[in-house]
Amino acid sequence: MSYSSENPTVTQFGIHGGDEPLVSVVIPVRNEGERLGAAIHSIVNNRSSRFPLQVVVVDDCSSDGCCTSLREMRLRPDDNVEVLIIRLLRWSGVPYARNVGGLASRASTLFITDANVLFPPHWDVPVRNRIAPNRALCATIADQGSSFRAYGGMLHLPSMGFNWLGDPAVFGGYAPLAPCAGTILPRELFRRLGGYDTGMPMYGAAEPEFSVRLWLSGAEIVHAPELVLRHWFRPPQERRPFLDAIRLVQVHNYLRFGLLYLDRDNATRVVEHYAATAPEVTRQALQRALAGDVWRRRYALLKTLPLGFEAFVKRFGFLDETGRFRYG
Repeated sequence: MSYSSENPTVTQFGIHGGDEPLVSVVIPVRNEGERLGAAIHSIVNNRSSRFPLQVVVVDDCSSDGCCTSLREMRLRPDDNVEVLIIRLLRWSGVPYARNVGGLASRASTLFITDANVLFPPHWDVPVRNRIAPNRALCATIADQGSSFRAYGGMLHLPSMGFNWLGDPAVFGGYAPLAPCAGTILPRELFRRLGGYDTGMPMYGAAEPEFSVRLWLSGAEIVHAPELVLRHWFRPPQERRPFLDAIRLVQVHNYLRFGLLYLDRDNATRVVEHYAATAPEVTRQALQRALAGDVWRRRYALLKTLPLGFEAFVKRFGFLDETGRFRYG
């Protein structure tokens, strides 16, 4: 895992005692407006104590100046907070931005989130109580505007998509997939896995792929149901045009995900699924996927991961809409 980012600009402010922070909160952002400031205030002010904290904001070439106001944050010396802002000079996508933040982090524990959340009081307590060397934690995601609440996600086949999990007891306290707004894990585990797959640009598939890779490495994802992050979701009138605009990239990402892990028959079913549901972009998306490094990366995963994708499916009993999953 590495990055060049064409000499990104780095701004650091805040005062801390010089000790290694206990937690580094990594926030990729692009045109997040005032929500970013509210998120950081909740992170800083809702700690159970003023332990050393690092907040790493990776500005993915925003045009709205959302990070400019952060420099005006009033942090006292006894707040024990370091804020690091890394501005990428071109739009690079969320997976890339997360990896940049992970590499810049100094704490042994990474809290990967986004700018659309508000952290609860004493958010650090379940993190410190539950974190372990070979374990990632999954925060509970609650909608700021409704009663919706989710405890990680499940993998949908054959789309390779993410479906919210509404009951934390379904898998006995474990989460198949961790959400992008609330994934907590040891820094060394993040770096050992190589971070997120930057071959899945912009939006979609990178989070479930990272979770699958985590499980196949022999690690686990555990619920932290008491860690409830209040999340702002795009309203339907904004979400649909956004998804339409990135449909090609999104389908590419899910096809890449399938090609990385599935056997020929099941990868074919993923392609057929998108040919039926997104015929206008599937041919081009598949061409892009095949022209990239997907086969080289697939080979590397097969060589380095101790478990195969079948182990993940069997672990959680995932079946497709026909009630079956073929292994070969």
